[in-house]
Amino acid sequence: MKVVIMGDSDTVVGFRLAGIHEAYEFDLSELSIERARNKLKELVERDDVGIILITERLAQKIGELPQVNLPIILQIPDKFGSIYGEELLREIVRRAVGIEVKR
Repeated sequence: MKVVIMGDSDTVVGFRLAGIHEAYEFDLSELSIERARNKLKELVERDDVGIILITERLAQKIGELPQVNLPIILQIPDKFGSIYGEELLREIVRRAVGIEVKR
């Protein structure tokens, strides 16, 4: 199964360098967001896609993401960092690992 990345050009270039061959660049313009929505719908329907990585900012602009078991859709931070902040990350780690991370 393939891993696909959707996001801004800098994030996409980084993942291409890491070996992800199917990568789609989008900016945050209205037209580009609509193209991203359509591409996401297309990717979700494909049988050969196992994981879709999408930047948090793009996912936020797209709106509600499809609720599917496969492919797995993971939101990732872009070059500016997470839009959800450290507090959410701490909570996720606390739930997953069972310990609280403090600075």
